Amino acid sequence: MEFVSPVLIWFLLGVVFFVTELILPSFILFFLGVGAWCTASVLALTDVSLTVQMIIFLISSLVTLISLRSWLRSVFHGDSSKENDSVNVDSTPSTGIVTEAIVPPGLGRVKYGGSFWQAIADEPIPVDTVVQILERKNLIVQVCPLRIEETV
Repeated sequence: MEFVSPVLIWFLLGVVFFVTELILPSFILFFLGVGAWCTASVLALTDVSLTVQMIIFLISSLVTLISLRSWLRSVFHGDSSKENDSVNVDSTPSTGIVTEAIVPPGLGRVKYGGSFWQAIADEPIPVDTVVQILERKNLIVQVCPLRIEETV
């Protein structure tokens, strides 16, 4: 029976963590993969017991998780602490067109800025109505029908 190197086992375990992170993004498994690769690196340099291997794995995973998670999350997901989640879309009035009727309290759809957005309104708005974009909350825009004031 052939013996499999512990370095190879830890390296492959790291690869499994990285691939699983790609499939199920939680941004925790990445750090377990880093811990497994740190353990493989130590084992490549010296021979240590399984208990010491587990300690190296846990410590390196936790240290990288604590020190790098918030920084890497801002790199990959953007830094949301610099702006409020509920922001005005533009300082200038923007308009869109209703593509799916909006019937409060439900959602409709609006074509705005070359994209389709889910939309809410305080009043029912039929399809093909030109609307003013009031506010954006995440991926939902709040709209109202565009009213053209007549000057007499």
